[in-house]
Amino acid sequence: MAADQRPKADTLALRQRLISSSCRLFFPEDPVKIVRAQGQYMYDEQGAEYIDCISNVAHVGHCHPLVVQAAHEQNQVLNTNSRYLHDNIVDYAQRLSETLPEQLCVFYFLNSGWGNSSSKKGT
Repeated sequence: MAADQRPKADTLALRQRLISSSCRLFFPEDPVKIVRAQGQYMYDEQGAEYIDCISNVAHVGHCHPLVVQAAHEQNQVLNTNSRYLHDNIVDYAQRLSETLPEQLCVFYFLNSGWGNSSSKKGT
C-alpha cells in the first residue's frame, strides 16, 4: 500500500530530481498533489475535491469496483505487458476490431499518453 504521505514540497523536490522534465505537471507554478480518488473525484493533500474530466476516467471513474475486481483477478494469474505473447491481448484486440472499420484495426495498448504528446513548449 501507499507509504506515509510526505509534504508536498518534498514530493516536488524528489520529482524534479528523479522524473524526466518531459513528464510535465499541470499548474507547474503551484502543482496539485493528489493523494486519492474515488469515482469522478480526486482529492488533494488538504482534502479539496476536484472533478476529474481528463485522466481517462470519464468512462468508469477512479476505483470502480468492477474494474478493481477484474484487475485483482487478473493480477492473481499474471501481470504482464504487450512484449510477451498472451491470449488476453489478442482476444481483446479481436473483440475490439469487430466494432471498428478495418483500417482502424491495428492496436497499441498503453496505460497513458496524456501530457506527453508534444515536446514543444506551449503546446
